[in-house]
Amino acid sequence: LLSCSKASSVKRVVFTSSMSTVLPSQETITSDVVVHETWFADPASCEKSKHWYKLSKILAEEAAWKFAKVNGIDMVTVNPGWVIGPLQPTFNATVEPILKYVNRDERALDAVVPVWVDVRDTANAHVLAFEIHQLMEDIA
Repeated sequence: LLSCSKASSVKRVVFTSSMSTVLPSQETITSDVVVHETWFADPASCEKSKHWYKLSKILAEEAAWKFAKVNGIDMVTVNPGWVIGPLQPTFNATVEPILKYVNRDERALDAVVPVWVDVRDTANAHVLAFEIHQLMEDIA
């Protein structure tokens, strides 16, 4: 971000975050709840429950937003779920639950189903986040 703030050619930064940062830590999300851009997970809740990955994503995104604001950077975030796709050479923590579902692992069947996102769709979201900004500038 520091390099972006120094480069006059950088018009927008598209920051990759995680859906973890916008999901509440304690609340249950039902079909009538609308999730929007003002939602952020509670860092204190994450620390208490030892959700370190989620906490790290929250703190990283908060720091990026603060830096962007102070340095006049036009920034947007993309908050994908669990990213999977053909570029993944091995099974990892993101892909493992899919294998457990396929193999009908009883514990996996009772778990909350995460939101999986294809890596190509995530990449397209980044491109669109930039292009929409460019289109708006061209119109203005």
